[in-house]
Amino acid sequence: MTKMPTEIHIVQEGDTLSLIAKSRGVPLSKLIKLNKLQNPNRLQVGQSIYLSERAAFSIRVLFLDALRHPIENLTYQLVIDGKVLHGKTRENGLSDKKVSRHADSSVEILVKDFIGNWQRLGATVSGYGEKLITLVSPYISLKDQLEPHPAGAPTTPTPANKKPALPKANPDLPKNPEGDPIPNNPDIKKKKKKGKKGESVIEISADLPKKLLQYMQSFEEKLISEDDWSNLARDLKCEVNVLKAIAKVESGGHSAFWVINDASAHKVHAPKLVFERHHFHRLTCANGPHFNSKKKRYHGPGVPGCKSPHDIYPDICWPVAYRNAKYLKHEDKALPDGQVDKDDIYDNKQDYLRLINAYRLNSEAALKSASWGKFQVMGFNHAACNATEVEMFVQQMCRNEAGQIELLAGYVKKNPGLWTAVKSKNWANIAKQYNGPSYKKYNYDVKLKEAYEQYCKMAG
Repeated sequence: MTKMPTEIHIVQEGDTLSLIAKSRGVPLSKLIKLNKLQNPNRLQVGQSIYLSERAAFSIRVLFLDALRHPIENLTYQLVIDGKVLHGKTRENGLSDKKVSRHADSSVEILVKDFIGNWQRLGATVSGYGEKLITLVSPYISLKDQLEPHPAGAPTTPTPANKKPALPKANPDLPKNPEGDPIPNNPDIKKKKKKGKKGESVIEISADLPKKLLQYMQSFEEKLISEDDWSNLARDLKCEVNVLKAIAKVESGGHSAFWVINDASAHKVHAPKLVFERHHFHRLTCANGPHFNSKKKRYHGPGVPGCKSPHDIYPDICWPVAYRNAKYLKHEDKALPDGQVDKDDIYDNKQDYLRLINAYRLNSEAALKSASWGKFQVMGFNHAACNATEVEMFVQQMCRNEAGQIELLAGYVKKNPGLWTAVKSKNWANIAKQYNGPSYKKYNYDVKLKEAYEQYCKMAG
């Protein structure tokens, strides 16, 4: 198990500040001042006591491009309490670690643009703990010299008199990217070439996970029929409308698939999913893939050893879950920079990008960290769905809705608490089994009951 840094002491039962000061060799007066303790005689179990300025007030900045890859050799400035600190980012996109004077210290972040001017990206306060500030650029970092446009070459290609090709049975997989990797992102490649009319072109291509795309090639338009619903209800000894209510609340009552290239002649369909960064953290953490319980906490702020090697990318890996959009810009000490940023909120537009970036780091953990399909079953529950490997589970999720209902049947049967709740229409317990103790916060039980009653009314 990874040890906690020696410059932080986690309060245990029986600890006092004077005992901590003596055992750690730090003056009592410094601990009081450093941790801003109003009452040094009142400590809480699990509380972090910082033993040095470095542990209490250190700051690092992570610079990422639009595809969440680190930006190397970026010139930056950190202005801390008016003092300007210069530097260049490393290969992993991180700045050097800097230390402020106190928790209320002001921090400004500036970078040099392509014409040499300093641009202010944001500001915050130091706060307590080792603060990691993540900044994501809307652009891909790329430097190149374009060749002159040939004389007489058109700026807009003219249409050729060719018959359109017939659509294929399955969507084509993208070809392997050709060219040289750009400095800040080895998955993005550039290649100089000539256009159809001799114009200069720089082709940019991304190396996306082929396995994910191959799963999606197996899609077939096979919806859940009324017979499928009835057979599942008969198998689970429950009412059909209970199952339909679960589907409506979990996937909004819409199709279980998204179209991800709507302009294509043959559309590619991908199963609806929600990526959960706290599960990706949990599955890759030094503490192992354990769930927290009332008896023991394995994961979260202040838990010794709770660290994943991928926590440097908190938009896809962090001990706490994404937040609701209504909390954007609110303070939240459990988050890397102390407030809810855009990368900290649930966002369906980002879910596949988050999955792809996590997949590059750890494919198995990434697939297990998403909830899939019409019934939003988590990937780490694949064995309960009679899929021995998570890849088998994802493959079936990608095939059709009818396949997804088979996975649900296995999941309910192997979860006695959920099966009992489904049979007895215990909405609170169904919501708890599906969404955990936080279901009350989002009224999942109320939504399930309302959806059930709506289906019953429609049935007459």
